Amino acid sequence: MSKGKEIKTLLRDVVAANSNLPIQAEVTSLEDDTCSVVLASGLELNDVRLKASIGGDDDYFIQRPKIGSKVMLLSITGSLDDLMVLKADEIENFEFSSNGLKILIDSEDGKVKIGNGQTNLKKIFQMNVDLLKEFKVFTPSGPSGTPLPDVLLKINLFEMEFKKLLK
Repeated sequence: MSKGKEIKTLLRDVVAANSNLPIQAEVTSLEDDTCSVVLASGLELNDVRLKASIGGDDDYFIQRPKIGSKVMLLSITGSLDDLMVLKADEIENFEFSSNGLKILIDSEDGKVKIGNGQTNLKKIFQMNVDLLKEFKVFTPSGPSGTPLPDVLLKINLFEMEFKKLLK
């Protein structure tokens, strides 16, 4: 081995650099935090990671590519059985979880879910709608009735609108 190659090898070992190049593939199926892909050569690969590590960790960020979209893969070890998606052309959804906060942005149904271990945004809005539909105040002649039809219509429109956006 020449001195130049030997120095390169030693430097690569010192900084733990791996000269793997990204691999382009097409997504054929999605699982929870993995996907299956097919390479340009026709080779099909399963269990390609969508996050850096697979496991029960509650803190993560996942971008799930659409089936049929192109992705760039990389292997930390250089082996085809240790691939991870680096970049995707088309995204089905994003999911973020950290310290109990969970956010899902889903382009398939055009909805968002925001919550934590105790509640979520859709539940809070629904509680507000339910309260407004039954809202009563004390008057000199006793408790008021439920909202008038025009107010109830607006409450129902509010409910329909937030359900179009929130999961």
